[in-house]
Amino acid sequence: MKKYLSILISLLLIASFGFAGCTAVQKEVVTAGIDIAPIHTITTEIGTLNLTAYDKDGNVKWQEFARLNALADEGEQLFLNCTLITTGCPTTFYLRLFNDTPAETDTLADLTGEPSTFGYAACEITRDASGWPTLALDSGDYMATSSEETFSASGGSWGPVTYAVLATTSNNTGKLVAYAALSTSRTLANGESLKVVYNLKMQ
Repeated sequence: MKKYLSILISLLLIASFGFAGCTAVQKEVVTAGIDIAPIHTITTEIGTLNLTAYDKDGNVKWQEFARLNALADEGEQLFLNCTLITTGCPTTFYLRLFNDTPAETDTLADLTGEPSTFGYAACEITRDASGWPTLALDSGDYMATSSEETFSASGGSWGPVTYAVLATTSNNTGKLVAYAALSTSRTLANGESLKVVYNLKMQ
């Protein structure tokens, strides 16, 4: 009898800890044949890109607000490695433009259509308070805001581009961190410029 009582108490303790300890889950949990629906879903990093294009006389040509809700697999690995294990931390970041449609599993080498003439250059966003001057609460969640970066066209036009990308290098040796679609294909004509501010929000 004592043996059965001991087994029963053990089972009750296991069940008690199994249910009481689950306050936040991402996937469906099956316990003792009972399906338990997710209580809380963790949202990935959410960001935005503020883009403003100017003509050669400095007049605003167009503006848009692009949502950045796509974190590449390499970006996920980068944040976890750097934050939790303190390895693989980048020395800087780069904002780049591509005429391509990135996928979550892509690397920088998979992307095509980055301009290479008439003044186009990847914009460096330094990994410090100059590159990310603002870190503050935004609607209850912390958001980092980058410095304003400027792309320019000189001697001719470049484009089209359809995506903005945050990367750890200006070439294909680094990591693809995140990406956002522009609302339409964009081209910069000779003398025009494009100013971009990147926001990253932990939510």
